Amino acid sequence: MKKLVLSILFLLGFSTTAYATGSAGFTISMADVKSGVSDDIDSNGTTNTQKNISNDVTFASVFFEKAVNDNLSVGVDFIPFEAEFESRSTSQSSIKEKGSSTTTGTNKGTADVSRHLTFYVQPQKELNNGLKVFGTLGIVKADVESKVQSVSSTDKTVEQSLDGMKLGLGIKKPTGFGFIKLEYSETDYDDVSVTTSNNTKVTADIDTEILALSVAKSF
Repeated sequence: MKKLVLSILFLLGFSTTAYATGSAGFTISMADVKSGVSDDIDSNGTTNTQKNISNDVTFASVFFEKAVNDNLSVGVDFIPFEAEFESRSTSQSSIKEKGSSTTTGTNKGTADVSRHLTFYVQPQKELNNGLKVFGTLGIVKADVESKVQSVSSTDKTVEQSLDGMKLGLGIKKPTGFGFIKLEYSETDYDDVSVTTSNNTKVTADIDTEILALSVAKSF
């Protein structure tokens, strides 16, 4: 329901801004990607192992934004390349089949994200001399390629859609060519899961905390 509301607000914003100021620019983001990874060995709904992982990622994106009025902007942000959002490894001893010998090795998993799009609305309020404080409400759409290498099964790669919800807070300052803005945001992504050939279900709950600097040119 929240995603539907944001989608409607986004479409309404663009449909009513024929004469609004448009801006295009780029963003440099420093992200702390937090993943809670759990394994359900026989896919019976019971978590057998759990591990929390934190990765630092720096990436660039491009965006287009329109000012609906002095107090509201809408926009879209796009990461034009693939980024590794999650990576984990853990040692395990396993018996692949009944009667076989014990195998010891390392389980590995990665989640590579591509075509990452964020559609957002930013209500804002001017403080003084053009400096504004703003909030961000956004929906995120992306593709994720999950790879699992397990000592107890064959390797598996799964391509899935990744959805998320973004909340942020920042400041925006006008310049002679457009504006610059600094923003802190958090994105909560939906869980992604992969089930291996031996019926082990691996689930990753991915969240990000991002500090971003944006520079834009208005036209």
